[in-house]
Amino acid sequence: MSKPNHTCIFVVEDDLMYSRSILHMLEAKNFVNVRLFPNGEECLEQLHLEPEVILLDYWLGEGKLNGKEVMEVIRNKSPRSKVIFLTAMDNLKIARETMAMGAYDYVVKTESAMERVKNLLRRIVFEKQIQEENRMLRRSRRLILFLVLLLGLATVGIFLLRFF
Repeated sequence: MSKPNHTCIFVVEDDLMYSRSILHMLEAKNFVNVRLFPNGEECLEQLHLEPEVILLDYWLGEGKLNGKEVMEVIRNKSPRSKVIFLTAMDNLKIARETMAMGAYDYVVKTESAMERVKNLLRRIVFEKQIQEENRMLRRSRRLILFLVLLLGLATVGIFLLRFF
């Protein structure tokens, strides 16, 4: 069995059955830090948890913020969160607008939607691992340079002690 993935994922979906099916799919892929929200307002109240991924429906119910409005707030309060629109809105204009606003992707709810979401999450997790490895390599390189400098200074010090 694979180890648990602790990537913080928010699912913002007003259709309870659909959000539960997303949760089931994520749990089957060993994502253990998933939170469900029936509307954008509740999601925005929890942005302090710094979700790495937000699966966001566009239409979140009458009298509620729509996905684009929610994303505007997310971009200001949690700019590192990757927003994936997962919506029944098969509208090219809305898809372009959300992508221009910084959405990671726009997935229309079709038979292949869950598979696309799995692939996107796999890519996001992989990108995160690569970024972490790069960060560790940069730290290691700085440490090695510091140690080489110290070794050089020690060598010069020993050389000076022998001749003076």
